[in-house]
Amino acid sequence: MKKKPIVIRKGTKEDLEAFFELYWISSLEHTHYSGILDSLKPKEKCQEYIINRQQELIKDPNHYFLVAEDEKNVIGIITGHVGERDEAQVYRIERMGFIDEVCVHPEYRHSGIGNKLLETLLNQLYTQDVDFIGVGVAFKNPAFHFYKSYGFTPEGMWLIQKKKSFKKKNMGKNKLDLK
Repeated sequence: MKKKPIVIRKGTKEDLEAFFELYWISSLEHTHYSGILDSLKPKEKCQEYIINRQQELIKDPNHYFLVAEDEKNVIGIITGHVGERDEAQVYRIERMGFIDEVCVHPEYRHSGIGNKLLETLLNQLYTQDVDFIGVGVAFKNPAFHFYKSYGFTPEGMWLIQKKKSFKKKNMGKNKLDLK
């Protein structure tokens, strides 16, 4: 029996439940490699927020929501948007593309679906008069290498400190008078 091809199409309101399920699977995986910043609230608390947010973003012409479908089952999603860089008032780059979420069902990973989703979104974002597209990804995330294979390069890094790691060094000598 011939397998039906994977279809990449624009996501709709009817896809939001499947979107959330894939998003949730991905979120649970994130806690395994970054944990500190990605502790999750219970699924029920997150579901309403995520679905409502995505429902609003569907209406925004600067946001993109694509799904990969295999015989009527959503097996992958990608979202992105065009917007201003956070520091647009300072840097020359004002508008750029952003990849927000990429999730492929675990049973379909390494089959090219992520490639198809990313290529489709990149093509759409580059038609919006942007010269750069960015994505935030933890260096421990296996997707880091996926994005590098598409020519994304590390351009910055977040450093975080746990409260319990904060050490007051030489407070006597360097104490500031904050009056």
